[in-house]
Amino acid sequence: MLPHDWSIRIPLSEKMPSGAGGGYAACGIGWYRKHFDLDPIDRQAVYSFYFEGVYMDCTIYLNGERTGAHGYGYGSFYVDVTGKLREKDNIVAVRVNNSAQPNSRWYTGSGIYRNVYLVKKGPVHFGNFGIRCATNGIFPEIKAANLQIRSMVENSTEKQKQAGVLHKLYDRSGELIFSAGTAVSLEAGEQTDTMCRPQVENPHLWTPRDPYLYTLESFCLLDGEIVDQVKTQIGIRTAAFDADEGFMLNGKPVKIKGVCLHHDCGITGAVGTRELWERRLRMLKDMGCNGIRMSHNPPAPVLLDLCDEMGFLVMDEIYDEWMLSKNKNENYYSESMAFGASQFFIRDSRKELTAMIRRDYNHPSIILWSIGNEIPEQSSVDGSRIASFLQEICHEEDTTRMVTCACDNIMAYPDIRTKREFEEVLDVVGYNYVGRWRERAETFYDEDRRLYPKRRFIGTENPGAGGIRGDYQTRGGMTGDYRTVMISHELLWRYEASRNFVAGDFVWTGIDYLGEAEWPRRGADFGAIDTAGFKKDTFYYYRSIWNQDDITLHLLPHWNFQGEEGHYKTVIAYTNCQYVTLYLNDRLIGTKGYYEYPRFGAVRSWTDGREKNPTTNDLHLAWDVLYEPGVLRAEGFVDGRLAAEAVVETTERPVRLIAKAYKDTIRIGEIAQIELYMEDKNGRRVPDAEPVIACEISGEGEYLGMDGGNMLDLNMFREKQRRMFAGALLCEARGMKKGKINLRFIADQEMEAEIEIRVTE
Repeated sequence: MLPHDWSIRIPLSEKMPSGAGGGYAACGIGWYRKHFDLDPIDRQAVYSFYFEGVYMDCTIYLNGERTGAHGYGYGSFYVDVTGKLREKDNIVAVRVNNSAQPNSRWYTGSGIYRNVYLVKKGPVHFGNFGIRCATNGIFPEIKAANLQIRSMVENSTEKQKQAGVLHKLYDRSGELIFSAGTAVSLEAGEQTDTMCRPQVENPHLWTPRDPYLYTLESFCLLDGEIVDQVKTQIGIRTAAFDADEGFMLNGKPVKIKGVCLHHDCGITGAVGTRELWERRLRMLKDMGCNGIRMSHNPPAPVLLDLCDEMGFLVMDEIYDEWMLSKNKNENYYSESMAFGASQFFIRDSRKELTAMIRRDYNHPSIILWSIGNEIPEQSSVDGSRIASFLQEICHEEDTTRMVTCACDNIMAYPDIRTKREFEEVLDVVGYNYVGRWRERAETFYDEDRRLYPKRRFIGTENPGAGGIRGDYQTRGGMTGDYRTVMISHELLWRYEASRNFVAGDFVWTGIDYLGEAEWPRRGADFGAIDTAGFKKDTFYYYRSIWNQDDITLHLLPHWNFQGEEGHYKTVIAYTNCQYVTLYLNDRLIGTKGYYEYPRFGAVRSWTDGREKNPTTNDLHLAWDVLYEPGVLRAEGFVDGRLAAEAVVETTERPVRLIAKAYKDTIRIGEIAQIELYMEDKNGRRVPDAEPVIACEISGEGEYLGMDGGNMLDLNMFREKQRRMFAGALLCEARGMKKGKINLRFIADQEMEAEIEIRVTE
């Protein structure tokens, strides 16, 4: 069943050629075949296969004839099969060659990992990705906005044709806003563009807080009959970057509070469905995140649809390498032969970048195109020429958005330092890890702001706050232990939040991902959310400074340290309260408060009228507490009033297994997500429970696997039993037919939980 990733279904091995960069996944060569009938065939129609993504280097055959091929594993593409289909027993075969390893950073998956469609169009039709709608201006003084709609129209017949193009815009309630069109004359085989510029009165503007979408229906007419039609979701908004005010949305400054995301989804590998991304994005939205960088390749279309609907500001990125290959295991330029996107760059870069921009043009969430990430050419004599070539493609295809490139060596040592002419090519200069260059650990962008006052700045990738969920043993993971994991982000965020000229930041990363590993780890723990979609403590760190609408008071660690009585534990509060008072078993431990108030992004000081003296200039509060079992309780205050309370208790042994579905009703083909955790006899969640959970499934579902977010658990996700990690486990199952899916979970042969999922058409 498509989409499909075969790499995620094969055991990991340290000897796999994909190596650390690819998460030690098996790759190789695979074949897909499908038999289908097409009765009747419309002999006047144009047919094509549309592949949203195949990883990688694929060849497509129809009825034994080679009909197309595609190299780059992240791009979407069409294969024309007009005149090659038959009414009965068509056989489409796709050969996928992912054997040249390692070839990407990070985990890629293997196979047809995104959707595939058979597309039928009339003899005169819109071109592939042929509708482009832009906001041509917002005019508050007359309460109106102008749109510009360009339509690529093709005549596939052997005769000259007079055709028409009609556009209708509907608001969210289905009310018709306008109808606009134009006539077009097409010679045989000709492709041309049409344009119209309708006006929208009282436009409802798209913003991250109010992501309002209109529906644009476009019709191609021939002899008064509709021969092709396309439906597009659009948002009315303007987006620009300013040297002094940073990012401007609809003419107003908006600070980007963004995260980088890689494309895998844990249990399903490279397959990312709408329901999987929806659960993750809802958490990021609650965290206060308003931006997503698609690192480092074009994302699945469904992810961009969700960003439109939920209100995220997107940086859409095409490449992680150009001509110079990277060593995918050691993280940078390789002087030996290496595989990857560089193999196809000279041949396909114009085609790939053009396809990405045309495919993604209508997404209001996209505010910036990125032509590359940490490209070794940034320090090469021809680097600026290549950057100019790619940026000009962006400008040719889209006059409304600016272009960046994520540069990681702007002030590095001379042999790899980004050349000034490379930086000056870019509309917006992207800085990766701006604080890594000597004195810039303190000054960040200050020097370049003085040297280049007309430059537009954005943090394309900077240190985030990750860590291992539930690990309080102070040994930490790739990102350090829980007491210090937030520090790398705090100073930079206070700087960026208080300087308008910096548009904002995309931190690495929002969610843990497979790849960039160190054996025996399968992935990287830089995210605020783990691969199973469970929140880490650092989720609440971001929420306390980014989410200005809600009070956050989160207390850590858990308080289950039996046998360590009398030892000091560092207790941390992530909060946007002004000050917090901590108690242990109702005894006062102490009160801590901020010098700068993180509820307002470390911009607004509340020096006057404080009831408590500040104790820190950081964006978290901390106490050293002698451990004894019992109850930690924190009270958070705002303007002298109790605003929130948080409690962490010592729990008893688990006695009850709980199963909770993210959604208890799904459609055929959708994936159910079930969260599992343990409770003690008092109904308290046991945060350090780690029993082995077995799953039995019956009914109309396919078992996909379980994951606790533990990068050291190298067992296959699809195994029917898995050890819970830090008190939580996720199970996924796909609905295959209308009916019910019954799942039964057994914990260490002692405790059971059952859940039923309805599957509808």
